[in-house]
Amino acid sequence: MSNEVSIFKSRDVAVTGKKAPSALTQSLMKGGLKRISPRNGMFVRVVNGDAAGKLKAPLRVVIVGVAPDVQRTFYAKAYDPNAEPTAPDCWTNDGRKPDASIKAPQGKNCETCPQNVKGSGQGETRACRFKRRLAVVLPEEVGGNNEGDIYQLEVASKSIFGKGVGQVFPLNAYIDYVIANGENIDGVVTEIDFNENNNNQSVLFRAVDFVSSDSDLVKVVNTAVESPEAHKAIVLNVAAVDKGEGDNDEDFETKAPVAKQVDSDEEAEPVAEPTKRASKKAEVPAATTKKSLADVVSAWSDDE
Repeated sequence: MSNEVSIFKSRDVAVTGKKAPSALTQSLMKGGLKRISPRNGMFVRVVNGDAAGKLKAPLRVVIVGVAPDVQRTFYAKAYDPNAEPTAPDCWTNDGRKPDASIKAPQGKNCETCPQNVKGSGQGETRACRFKRRLAVVLPEEVGGNNEGDIYQLEVASKSIFGKGVGQVFPLNAYIDYVIANGENIDGVVTEIDFNENNNNQSVLFRAVDFVSSDSDLVKVVNTAVESPEAHKAIVLNVAAVDKGEGDNDEDFETKAPVAKQVDSDEEAEPVAEPTKRASKKAEVPAATTKKSLADVVSAWSDDE
């Protein structure tokens, strides 16, 4: 077969204006759950565990689901980037006790577990790692007859904990910020970008627009929030393991086995603030920090 130009656009850029999958296509998608994986300063679209193109950063999404608790995973074996991906040896969806399906839990509860002690992982890190899953839709994929897809996006400790700078935050602080301003998480367009001061190994969040009440997007968001797909995306399911990755999107940076499999950005304390400041690119003047979310979003919209 001749190697002629593909009829499709480059898989290295964001795909817009996609058709809704047909019944046949959906039947071939092995459950249909798609993921967006942050990797070394880029977002990778993952379908059925395989990379399926890149999405440009910063990434604009509407969050339609958030895991109610910080989830955790533990691997007993050293990380080997060349090995077949496996499920974690111990894990939890609620961050308090091992899942009931685990045959050999590492402890009776997460708080007193020996894998939750500093130094149980590499250096001063914990062997059991934090993560939190989101369900998101991409506004650029919504319009006309296209209702877009629901994607799972998983972030690790340094993308979760900390205070942030200006209107740019790690996930938990971002959620608190939006709610404190009287807005719904699913009522704003969220921009996700990489933290340059952490070598692009974590991401930060900021609100850049509102979801218009008379738009096609708000209808898609309202449906997505109540959908089984959004619920499935935020639940930690160890049966689904991506090819070419560990159980965490940030594991791919590690090129050789380590004493314990740990996040490439090292595990952060759940109550500790990041030791590095948020990306200067994303900072805003201190004078704006007291403004309402509406004022901030309006300012960002005017700039763009």
